[in-house]
Amino acid sequence: MTQNVTRPTMKSLARNALLGATALSIALLSSPTPVLAQGAIGAQGQLGRIAAIVNEEPITVADVEGRLQLAIVSSGLPDNAETRQRLLPQVIRLLTDEALQIQEARERNLSVTEDELTQDLEAAAQRNRMDIEQLKAALAQAGVPWTTMRQQMLAQIAWSKVVQRVVRQQVNVPDSEVNAYIERVRANAGKPEYQVAEIFLTVDSNTSEAEVQRLGERLVDQIGRGANFSAVARQFSQSAGAANGGDLGWIQQGQLEDNLDRALQQMQKGQFSRPIRGAAGYHILWLRDQRIVAAGDPKNIQVAIRQFVVPIAGTDQAQQDAAFNIAKQVSEQARGCEALEQATQQVPGAQVFTQPLTRLGDVPQQIADLVGALGVGQSTAPLITDRGAMLLMVCDRVVPEGSLPPPDQVRNMLYQERMDLQQRRYLRDLRRNATIETRM
Repeated sequence: MTQNVTRPTMKSLARNALLGATALSIALLSSPTPVLAQGAIGAQGQLGRIAAIVNEEPITVADVEGRLQLAIVSSGLPDNAETRQRLLPQVIRLLTDEALQIQEARERNLSVTEDELTQDLEAAAQRNRMDIEQLKAALAQAGVPWTTMRQQMLAQIAWSKVVQRVVRQQVNVPDSEVNAYIERVRANAGKPEYQVAEIFLTVDSNTSEAEVQRLGERLVDQIGRGANFSAVARQFSQSAGAANGGDLGWIQQGQLEDNLDRALQQMQKGQFSRPIRGAAGYHILWLRDQRIVAAGDPKNIQVAIRQFVVPIAGTDQAQQDAAFNIAKQVSEQARGCEALEQATQQVPGAQVFTQPLTRLGDVPQQIADLVGALGVGQSTAPLITDRGAMLLMVCDRVVPEGSLPPPDQVRNMLYQERMDLQQRRYLRDLRRNATIETRM
């Protein structure tokens, strides 16, 4: 009876420990101690076989088995043959990337000391109210070798040092980009923005797109059954935010790729998406929260609105449809309020009416609902009114002072985005230039 109680408790402790251990803050210090691979377990027989070779350095079956168990325990995925088979290609990919990261650190004479490694592992134990020996025991009870945790942590610290030494020198955020971002915030004031986390799975020439998509679907299914999204992201996501559970922070409309942006607009708070194909791989999005851009009351935002009206000559449906289609074509082609003026010269009888800057709170609620989420130069879909087929376009938008983000905050956010992109490209290039042989 005692064993039945003790075992799930230890697994629970192990899972909590692993959730924290992969999100450690990394000290970027230099040391003369060389980086050494910690994952090889000198087991005999099957576990001693070679699973992959990365630039003449082996990854053993024992390494793969340890990481599989770590991924299963920390993410809450079911421990069965199907799960292991689905996860195997991704686990080998992650171990390959980590080998490349450690090798690159070694090439650049960047090293990780035993003290640095121990310090981060002890911090993980303390956050879970354990000491280091209790953490080791919890991992052992869950079937995770201690060397597996050490190797993952070693790769994270080593790669962080490479990124700071190399990638950081390549990233610059000029004032023009900061100002442009703030202007976009101003233009988007009143629109929704999204607090998002993601799991990103890379697709490149060395991976099977179908296999990556199947893994994404498998992860989504398991998250839907209760697996922890952040823990799954820490183990499987291949973006820089993986160590933080895939957190992307607050995302505005238009900030992500078009298909990702459209998916976010259709999601409800708390929902997560199926795998979405992006330019470099598949994204699984989790909409954690949603709010309106700009602090303060959105009703204090001022907008200037222009109405474009196509008169309807009669009352039959065909004439209404004809006017609607003309207005729809104008809405799709017009790129700003001046274009509406020009359209009146091409559409017989069309008229334009302009409303000067007015608080959204003072605009009729029906109109405010239509234009509140529009940026400058964007129009509504056509509406049939008693005046004809009408569309509304926002010509100007004034955001109250104090509701825009400070430049330093914007610069830091853009810097982190650029760092993430650059380090993904860096690792991609290492992978392309490497000699990699997979035997599993």
